[in-house]
Amino acid sequence: MQAALSVIIPFYCVERYFGECLESVAEQTLRDLQVIMVDDGSTDGSRHIAEKYARRDSRFQLIRQPNRGLGAARNTGLQEIRGRYIAFADSDDIVAPDAYELLVGVLEESGSDIACGGVQRFNRDGFYPSSLHEGIFDEEVKGTHITRQTKLLGDRTVWNKVYRRSFWDDHGLIFPEHQLEDACVTVPAHVLATSVDIVTGPVYFWRHRDDGPPSITQRLFDLDIIEGRMSQVTTVSEFLATHDAHLKETYDLVALEHDILILVTALPHVGDPAYRKKLVRYTKNFLASVDPRVMDQLNENARLCYRILQEGSMDEILRFVEEQPRTAFL
Repeated sequence: MQAALSVIIPFYCVERYFGECLESVAEQTLRDLQVIMVDDGSTDGSRHIAEKYARRDSRFQLIRQPNRGLGAARNTGLQEIRGRYIAFADSDDIVAPDAYELLVGVLEESGSDIACGGVQRFNRDGFYPSSLHEGIFDEEVKGTHITRQTKLLGDRTVWNKVYRRSFWDDHGLIFPEHQLEDACVTVPAHVLATSVDIVTGPVYFWRHRDDGPPSITQRLFDLDIIEGRMSQVTTVSEFLATHDAHLKETYDLVALEHDILILVTALPHVGDPAYRKKLVRYTKNFLASVDPRVMDQLNENARLCYRILQEGSMDEILRFVEEQPRTAFL
């Protein structure tokens, strides 16, 4: 039977947090849900938590697959959707109680393709603003677009949104199978959408893990995360280059202020000299693709960092990065 909304929740070894996530979805004020839990090869008790929800609530279904990563698990879930709308949740986070009713309701009224809402971070000490989403959800706007609200380029997470399924299917959206895959879908979706609705939030609570295995976004310097970040930046920048030159410039500035600086900051943490050279080569190639006017908008420290990267030796680059406070570029 068709549901109003299909919610896809991949999970992998999140026993500590999973029940809280599922309960937040089960208790949504929008009751007409299909909840697709995708077990991406968990080896802890997460599967038993999912089985409990599948037994007690007919809206919940469990799919199992060998471990292939978050993007692949989301794609598996997409094969099972029956809803008129689509949403995603990460298994260690919490969805606000009325989030789906609010986001689906806005889309029903406006006819837009995407509705997105505000985000707060949280840990054991409480809730605090998400710096990634700062300034994007300050006011409600219906029927807008990323070309008119370029701040939406910062709205690169997949889980604070509801998508119209017909829009998703028409454009054949699919997740890449590497780390940090969200922006590779969310930015093109914003561009391809006919219109987008912005609601003030928060609709989603993004956990910063205090204990247990760190989340993907907390493993900045792992090689698979570094590779994923490079793939993400390349995919998004190249997509925008073929669709909207102004948006590309705006995105390139965001990348230079955040993602590329993180890659540079990672250099002292990479032990393999050959991989360090690869990382520097990637960064130089990206800088070469950026309009010089974008570079002029960076703060003085970032411009200095990139100038040393382009002109200095590896020792000079490493020395500069190591002399910076750890939070200087993060």
